[in-house]
Amino acid sequence: MFLSYFYNLLKFIMYHFFEKRTKFLVRSIMCLGLLLPMVASAQMNANISRDKEKKNFISIAGSYGEVIPRDAWFYGFSGEFSRRLDNVPIGIAGSLMWDQETDVKKDKVVSTFTAAITGSYLFKKRWSVGTGLGKGFMDTDNKDQNYKFTSGDWSTAIFLGYQIPLNMKSSLGLSASYEYNISGKETSFSLDLSYGFNL
Repeated sequence: MFLSYFYNLLKFIMYHFFEKRTKFLVRSIMCLGLLLPMVASAQMNANISRDKEKKNFISIAGSYGEVIPRDAWFYGFSGEFSRRLDNVPIGIAGSLMWDQETDVKKDKVVSTFTAAITGSYLFKKRWSVGTGLGKGFMDTDNKDQNYKFTSGDWSTAIFLGYQIPLNMKSSLGLSASYEYNISGKETSFSLDLSYGFNL
């Protein structure tokens, strides 16, 4: 699949093009990615304010991904508010996400709302890594195919992001996430494109 090739390319780039001082961090993240084979339904991303003075950052994102162990794909949208901590390039964020998963073999489509908290570390001027924990709270996985509040799946992810500044206040973000649905015990991989700005 395309995303499997992209994941291997991303891994190659991370190992061969980062400076020596960040290789330990990159290796640690890759090991975590292998040890926590990570939400097929939470498009977590790595947005964080690059501005030390304006620490709040709001972003919206679109996502596409594939569930690795089965023939299913998903797309979705998310909104996020993050706050950069004082004196350190670490951001804490809250996200609300919507996604729609299509399982080809089961001929089934399920839409889900998920809430998540994430943490990101800006280890270079434009590069960040992070992790998060999400919980589905509303979906259409029922006979009527209507949105109903549920005790949805728990999920987590490791993600790598790159920000492209548009001006001093706003930027585009690209991120890749390796995700794990804790409740469903399945992994997925997703790509995200986001737009955000400082407050």
